[in-house]
Amino acid sequence: MRARLDREGRGERAAWQALVTGLYTPGPRPDDPPADGRLSQLAELFGLSPLECDAIALLWVLAFAPELRRELFLNHSCGEVTPLMVSGLFGHPPRVRLPSEGASLAWRILEEHGLLDGNAALSLDPRIISWLEGDRELDRDLVGRVSIVAPAAELPSWPVEHTAARIRSGLRQGMRWRIMLETEDRVAGECFAACVARDLSLPLMGIGKGVLEGEEGRELAIRVQRQAFLDRVALLAESGDAAEFGRGEMVPFPVQFVIAGTPLAPLKGVNDLPIPLAAPSADERLELWLNALPEAASWPGAQLRELAERHELQLGEILNLAATTPPDAATAGRRLRLSPTDDLNGLAQKLDSNFRWEDLVLPPPVEDRLREIAFEARERGRLWAESEARRLYPQGRGLVALFAGPPGTGKTMAAQVIATELGLDLLRIDLSAVLSKWVGETAQHLQRILSARSSRRSLLFFDEADALYGKRVENVRDAQDRFANMDVSHLMVALENYDGIVLLATNLKANIDPAFIRRIRHIVDFPRPDAVARLLIWNNAVGALFGAEQTDLLADDLKRVATIQATGAQIKNAALSALFVSRRAGSGPDARLLGRILARELAKDGAGLSERDLDEVLEGGS
Repeated sequence: MRARLDREGRGERAAWQALVTGLYTPGPRPDDPPADGRLSQLAELFGLSPLECDAIALLWVLAFAPELRRELFLNHSCGEVTPLMVSGLFGHPPRVRLPSEGASLAWRILEEHGLLDGNAALSLDPRIISWLEGDRELDRDLVGRVSIVAPAAELPSWPVEHTAARIRSGLRQGMRWRIMLETEDRVAGECFAACVARDLSLPLMGIGKGVLEGEEGRELAIRVQRQAFLDRVALLAESGDAAEFGRGEMVPFPVQFVIAGTPLAPLKGVNDLPIPLAAPSADERLELWLNALPEAASWPGAQLRELAERHELQLGEILNLAATTPPDAATAGRRLRLSPTDDLNGLAQKLDSNFRWEDLVLPPPVEDRLREIAFEARERGRLWAESEARRLYPQGRGLVALFAGPPGTGKTMAAQVIATELGLDLLRIDLSAVLSKWVGETAQHLQRILSARSSRRSLLFFDEADALYGKRVENVRDAQDRFANMDVSHLMVALENYDGIVLLATNLKANIDPAFIRRIRHIVDFPRPDAVARLLIWNNAVGALFGAEQTDLLADDLKRVATIQATGAQIKNAALSALFVSRRAGSGPDARLLGRILARELAKDGAGLSERDLDEVLEGGS
């Protein structure tokens, strides 16, 4: 640059004007040709004034020619570049400060540092110097906070081409776009935005969640937008961070994507384009698995298709799970269940079990109904993938079953068996946390449960459903009765619109509102076990706790004890207590021990068994 300085025969002002000639085109003037220099581009991008351009040009020159700085300051004793110095060198009206609303200060291109005499020393942002030199460099304040996002996947149902075409058409007309991506899956939002940006020939720069929060975040928001203009990259942020783009009077980059969460206030001069991104269908989930984990194509039988249909995963969940390279579908299902997704805030607890169908001791018709429910739970994904089925059933696509019967007859175990069969978690809803005395709060809690992501990939189990769906008050006497009826009605509608799997259990079916009963397709009545079933339960429990040899020795005793009427839960509890009593005594159990402990269990429910009655049973009487 020094070679361009020829000071002989010129005044100082002319010399410095000659030095920066060609760095940019001052103006603008209507008869000037289009500017193509780097500083001219900078001026056009951010709307810089001629004074700001001259200041930037001078600081740019001095950054690479420090020896010129000494010559410059021979006649300027302050030793700093100031607005007053720039005004004098380039013929602008004298100013001791840049305009407060000037673009160079707003975009952090120039910075003023106050001096004692009221003037201000100017400095040029190093990132701007790099850009003027033609270097593509990330603002150091953004390192680790932003990244370039590439499309990791693309779903056929996404309107990528249509969205890109609409944005491109608007850009030609000078429009600016804020594309609102309506999805809970950040990865899906990133992939869609990257696909659209690719079709627009723009890189996509994603902003880390929470980066733009607080006072520091407001400063970073300016630098993020500046980076977008300098490098011509589209922006992607979540709604909380994108809200910072609406502050101040800065014009945002023309293409920015927002993963919608909380609603955002409109931006002046920016067009909002909402794009709902539906969760992938079963067929799309299958293709995602094959693309993310090609070796899954070699899994035995129909494991992969069953995995895709059974687990309604989001795109990001599939990509993350595939990255762990599970060797088979069963392992993938187990890893999915271990992943932390507790978004129910204590409203439900996971019920772990490894119960199998053979653990259930029920009449064949009842077991057949349960197997029918399990089959529908597996098959429903295929059915609702059919457009005609979805058209005919716009609501009521969920699977809701009610298990009714006395306590201890196997309702909870049946729910656990179905969950094990499907390879899904069983979430028991905590009614003590759901039910509220405040009007409308119970319905809000239920809605939170039904809308949670973890609920949709699990089985929901409501024990004591009569407490939630009790009969409505027929003779309404006061506001409390009216609000109670409204709560029950809201709960019915919420469950009817849920498209997941819900299992309910009740000991008091008669107490449930008849209107709710009519909405349930599967109602399974669990009877008390008969003598044959009780003997089988005794054999299963004693065999598991005492071993096969001890069970054979107790064969006749178990037949006599099984004549005592008891539920499956009471028998299992009695067998467990008998185990500890036997170990304490150091001897094996006998009929009398089992009978006496079972009598204790029956006494809990007020069904006493006297010693005389027990003697008659053990002696073979009825």
